[in-house]
Amino acid sequence: MDAKQTQPKKLFWQILASILLLIALGNLIMIVVLRGELPTGQMILYGSLNSVLVGGTFMFGLTFLIKTLDRKIPWLHFPFKRLILQFIITVIFSLIVIVMAILLNSLFWHQEITSDYFFETGSFMTKVAVIFVFGGSLISNTILFFKNWKEAAVQQEKLKREQLALQYETLKSQVNPHFLFNNLNSLTSLISTNPEKAIDFVKRLSEVYRYVLDQKNQELVDLESELKFVESYVFLQKIRFESNLEVQINVNTKNFKVIPLSIQMLVENAIKHNEISDRKPMHLKVYTTDDQCLVVENNLQKKIGSEGSGSGIQNIRERYEFFTNKKVIIFENLDRFLVSIPLLTD
Repeated sequence: MDAKQTQPKKLFWQILASILLLIALGNLIMIVVLRGELPTGQMILYGSLNSVLVGGTFMFGLTFLIKTLDRKIPWLHFPFKRLILQFIITVIFSLIVIVMAILLNSLFWHQEITSDYFFETGSFMTKVAVIFVFGGSLISNTILFFKNWKEAAVQQEKLKREQLALQYETLKSQVNPHFLFNNLNSLTSLISTNPEKAIDFVKRLSEVYRYVLDQKNQELVDLESELKFVESYVFLQKIRFESNLEVQINVNTKNFKVIPLSIQMLVENAIKHNEISDRKPMHLKVYTTDDQCLVVENNLQKKIGSEGSGSGIQNIRERYEFFTNKKVIIFENLDRFLVSIPLLTD
C-alpha cells in the first residue's frame, strides 16, 4: 500500500485510540474522586464527554506547548529555566481550561453561574485536572525518557561510526603512497643537505602518526593538543612546498576542545585541492574569533580535477551536531575559502 494512503488510516487509529484512552482515564478519575460512590449512566456519559472535550484539550494543548518548548528551550541546555517555565505555562493553561470547562458545564446542565457553583465545580475540575496532568505527565515523561534513551544510544553509535570514518580518512591520507613518497623524498634531500633538520623531520613525522593512532578512542581533545599535531603536519608540508606555503596560526587555546583530527583535515583539504607553486603561493590562516569559533582560511586557487567529495567536511559537521547547536560554517567566493568550526567547552 502507498505511504500516502496509509497516513490517513494511521491518523484515524491514533485519534480513535486517544479518544478511548481519554474516556477510560476520565471515568477512572471520576471513580477516584467520588470515593466509592457508584456512578450512574448519566455520570458516565458526563464523564466521557468531559474527558474527550476537557481531557483532549489538555492533552493536545499541553503536547503542543511542550513540543514548542522543546524547540525553543531544550531540557539538555536550559534545565532550570525549562522547569520553571513549563510549570508556569502548565498552571496558566490548566486554569484557562478549567474556567472554560465550568462555563461549558453550566451551558450543558442549564445551570446559573453563581459564586458557589463556580467554586464547587472549579474545585472538582481542579482535582480532575491535577490527577489528569500528573498522570499524563508521568506517562508522557516515561515515554519521552525511553525515546530519548533510545535516540541517545543511536546517536552515540552514529558518533562512533563517524569518528572511525574520520580517523580512517586521516590515516588513509597519511599512508597514501603520494604522502609517503613526498615525505621520503623530502627526507632524502634533507639527509644530505641538513642532517639536523632531517632528524627533526623524522620526529615530526612520527608525531603525526602517533597522534592519529592515540586519538582513536577520543570524542574530544584539547585544542592545544590538536594544534601541536597540526603544527607537526604543517612542518612536513612546508619542507615540501618551502616558501610557496605560508601558514599563520593565531589561536587562543584557553580550555577549548575540538573534535580530534578536524583542524588537520581542514588544513589538508586546503593543501590538497589548491595549486601551490612559485606562481601561485598558498596563504593559509588558522585563527580564533570572538564568538568562540576556529577558522581555517585560504586563498582559493583550485587544481583542475581535484574536486573532493566533501565527505570529510560533512563528517566534521555531523559530529559537531552531536555536541553543540552551533553550526559548522563554510564560505567560498572567487578568491577565498574558509571553514569555521565551533570551539567546545566541558
